[in-house]
Amino acid sequence: MAFVLLAEPAASVAGVLRRYLEGAGHEVTSVASAEEALRAARERPPAVVLAAGTGALDGEALCRSLRSQGLQVPVLLMYSPDEEHAEERAAQAGAEGGLVGPLKRATVLTCVSLLVQRDEARRASVPAARVPSQPQPPVPMARPEPASTSTSADFEFLKRLMLMEVKRSRRYRYPIALLMVELDRFAERSSALVPAARKGALAEVLGVLVEGVRDIDVAVPFADSRFVVFLPHTPRSGARIVAERLREKLKSVAGLPSGTASVGVAVSEPPAARKDAAPGAPGQAVSFGGLLKDAGDALRRAQAAGGDWVEVASDASRPG
Repeated sequence: MAFVLLAEPAASVAGVLRRYLEGAGHEVTSVASAEEALRAARERPPAVVLAAGTGALDGEALCRSLRSQGLQVPVLLMYSPDEEHAEERAAQAGAEGGLVGPLKRATVLTCVSLLVQRDEARRASVPAARVPSQPQPPVPMARPEPASTSTSADFEFLKRLMLMEVKRSRRYRYPIALLMVELDRFAERSSALVPAARKGALAEVLGVLVEGVRDIDVAVPFADSRFVVFLPHTPRSGARIVAERLREKLKSVAGLPSGTASVGVAVSEPPAARKDAAPGAPGQAVSFGGLLKDAGDALRRAQAAGGDWVEVASDASRPG
């Protein structure tokens, strides 16, 4: 599976987490201090770092040290149950997410799995020719398998991971966007494909989406041939441009010749803060669930208009 670096000073907690991870097939190295973690990460970069966020180890400082030394490995920080701002603190430290205890096995494994899959998809989708002066490792053959339902592990983690962005958007009033992408008539177009080829086509689609967005964006499977792309710090105009670009790129999916896709776009653009308004003032109703519903409604309108189309929420009609 994956190599996980576990940085947790409490032996009892580390033992439980190690059993979770090794039980799922991951290779685990456990350390009890930030210094040990930095040394271990330099010697062998892990797929994921799972670290205590605060306290004796101070995972937030560890994350900043990793970033300052150029080690861009995914980091998940763990916080005690009484921490009310875990997401914000993790984001400020440069981590991919913050987990609040008590940590359940399913939560830990879901979070680690998504970060590993996302990193594999990004590396697999980067052509070796981009860095011709350096030897390239073999391109990973396995990509994340798209989920068959909206309760996939990837999507559940997306909700947790993006909650911090929704909260920050409300507080600091910057725009965020959500794209709902679906292959047009996928069931019909893929009916002649064997199951392995069908999965391969969907994995290729995910790779196209991941490659077509920024590092701070997140693309995950949602339901069968449908995917969700979250774009923080993206206004309406930018979201439409990204959606149109992805729609065009998906026409080149080799596993599904002549295929097209439709995209529903939902955007929250909080009004500019008044000079006398404090950050986080009430009035912004944006929520992850609301964006998801608006994007889904926009996607249905794009499909009803014939497909191969981008529809932005609140844009009720398709130009002639």
